[in-house]
Amino acid sequence: MNQLYFDSMTVCSYLGFPDLFLTITCNPQWPEIQRVLRPMNLNTQDRLDIISRVFKIKLDELLGDFKLNEIFGKVLVCKLNFPHY
Repeated sequence: MNQLYFDSMTVCSYLGFPDLFLTITCNPQWPEIQRVLRPMNLNTQDRLDIISRVFKIKLDELLGDFKLNEIFGKVLVCKLNFPHY
């Protein structure tokens, strides 16, 4: 965790502090997830792999909007910090 902090401070000292900080979460009730689980009579706890795949797809779409479509302007740095368990 310290190394991530130092890396972030290095980027900030070079490019300036961030203009935008996002935190996104996953909703197990998203229609995409329920559409897959309902025919098999499964709960969201039974297929966590489906939950994580849908989240990753939505995350990639969001980052693509930021980077390629530049909806908030030009992206200089994009760093993803996933917790290590």
